[in-house]
Amino acid sequence: MRFTFIAALALIGTALANPVAQDSGKKIPIGQPCKKDGSMGICEGGFCLQAENQPQGTCQQQ
Repeated sequence: MRFTFIAALALIGTALANPVAQDSGKKIPIGQPCKKDGSMGICEGGFCLQAENQPQGTCQQQ
């Protein structure tokens, strides 16, 4: 029982210590460069059109 409590406490501590990406709340205007993985921010239109062979795409209206 003691081990279970300590393991649960460690799991919760690890989850709280996990850093959150700083750019996750950044909005990109429609027509501006973006990346489909969201690393540059989130498109205002809700969609980033990016070809597989291109390093960046363009924000589009969904």
